[in-house]
Amino acid sequence: MLLPTQKYLSRLIHALCLSALCMGTVYGDAPAVAANPNVASPNAFPFYVGPLDPALMTAPAATLNPAHKTYILPATPGTTQWGIFDTAQAPALHINPGDTVVIQTLPAANNQVVPGVSAAKITQMNNAVPNRGPHTVTGPIYVDGAQPGDVVKIHINSIVPIGYASNNSVPGKGLFPQLFPNRQVSYFHLDLQKNQLQFAPGIVIPLAPFPGLVAVAPAASGVFNTDPPGRYGGNMDLRELVVGTTLYLPVFAPGALIWTGDSHAGQGNGEIDLTAIETAFSEFSITVDLIKNTKLTWPQVETPDSWITTGYDTDLNKALNIAKAETVQFIIQQRHLSANAATQTLYKTWNCPISEVVDGVKGVYCIIPKDPTALATPLLASDNDQDFVTVGRDPDALAAMSKASMAMLKKVSAAKNMPITQVYVLSSLTMDCRFAPYTSGAKEVHCMMPKSLWVAP
Repeated sequence: MLLPTQKYLSRLIHALCLSALCMGTVYGDAPAVAANPNVASPNAFPFYVGPLDPALMTAPAATLNPAHKTYILPATPGTTQWGIFDTAQAPALHINPGDTVVIQTLPAANNQVVPGVSAAKITQMNNAVPNRGPHTVTGPIYVDGAQPGDVVKIHINSIVPIGYASNNSVPGKGLFPQLFPNRQVSYFHLDLQKNQLQFAPGIVIPLAPFPGLVAVAPAASGVFNTDPPGRYGGNMDLRELVVGTTLYLPVFAPGALIWTGDSHAGQGNGEIDLTAIETAFSEFSITVDLIKNTKLTWPQVETPDSWITTGYDTDLNKALNIAKAETVQFIIQQRHLSANAATQTLYKTWNCPISEVVDGVKGVYCIIPKDPTALATPLLASDNDQDFVTVGRDPDALAAMSKASMAMLKKVSAAKNMPITQVYVLSSLTMDCRFAPYTSGAKEVHCMMPKSLWVAP
C-alpha cells in the first residue's frame, strides 16, 4: 500500500515520463522534416518551399495599367540554392523586359555563416560537398523573350544590407596561403545609419554595398559551381557595381536565367584574404531590360560617368590582356575610331584595377571615361597625406600583385603597430590595387590604402 507522498511521487514520475515521450515524438520528427520538407508530420508542419504565386509577388502599382510591374522575390528554400547554378532549376519568377524585381539575398552557406559560427565550422561546410561554392544565390529569374545572342541590361536601383557582416579565410586559400595558414573569421555590425562598420578600436570602414555575384546561365546546360566568374558574369567581385550603375550580360540560354548572391557591404580591389565584407541584402532592387540581337563577349558596366570592361582568367596576365582587348574594341565601337587610335585612347585614359585574385579565376577591369577629353590620373608611387602606397614590379602579373600587397601588409603593420594577420583582413576589405599602364616587359601594380580609416590615434 502506497503512502500519500509515495502516490504523489509515482504520479509525478509518470507525468514526466509521458511528457518526455511526447517531446521525443515531436522532436524525433524534426530530422525527417529537415531532410525532406515535403513530408508532412502529425507533430511538425513542413516548411513551404514553393512554387510561389507570381500574382502574390507583385507589388501594388502607383498607377492604373502600369507599363511594367514590380515583383518581390524573397529568399526561401524554393528560391535559393547553395553554391550552384542549375540550368534545369525551375525559375523562381518570370518577368517581362522593363520589369523591376526587389530581391532578398542570404548569407553564405545557405544562411549559416552568421555571428557565432566558428571558422572551423565554415571550413567544414565549404568542404562538405565537392564542386560547390560557398555562396547562397537567389533565383533564377526568367526574362520572357530573352534568347541566345541577346543582352540583358540590369540596372541597380537600391541596395539595403542586413545589420551584420563577416570576413573569413580558410587554409590553402587567399593570396598568401603559406604565410597565413590558419583559418579565421570576424563578424561586424553594420551601422546602416552612419554607413560604416567598426573594424577595430580606432578603425572605421565606410560601407559601399554591391553584389559580388550577378549571373546568367552559362552557355552549356548543367550544374555549375558559383565560385569562378566567366563570360556569364557570376562571382565577378566588381566593386564598382553599386546603386545607379547598369550591368550588361550576354544571354546564353532562353530566358537568360538571372541569379544574384555573394552580397557585399564593401571590398578591396584584390580581395586578398579570400572574402570581402560578406553580408546579405534585405533589398536588392533591379530593373531588367533586354537588348535584342546584340553581340557582347564579356560583361560590361555603365556608371553615370564611365564605362567598364572586364577580363577574367585563371592567369592574371591573360585576364589583363582580355581587359585591354575588350577596352580597345569598346572604344572602336563607341567612338568609331581606328584600332590604333582606340589603343592610344586606352593609354591616355588608363585606369585598370584588379578585382580579385583568390577565386581561381582572376579578374581585371578597365574604366573608360565618357568624357572624350578626360585623361588618366597618374598612380601614386609613394605615401602622401591621404594614402599608404606600395608598388610591386615583376614580369608575372600575380607576382607583381603579391609583392605590392605584401609590402602594404608590412608597411601598415609597422606604421600602426598592428598584427600582420589583422592587416591582412583589413587589406582584403579596403586596399585598392591597380595596374600601371602596360605594354611589354615587367608589369607594375600600385596598391593604396586610405589613412582615413584610422579615426583615432
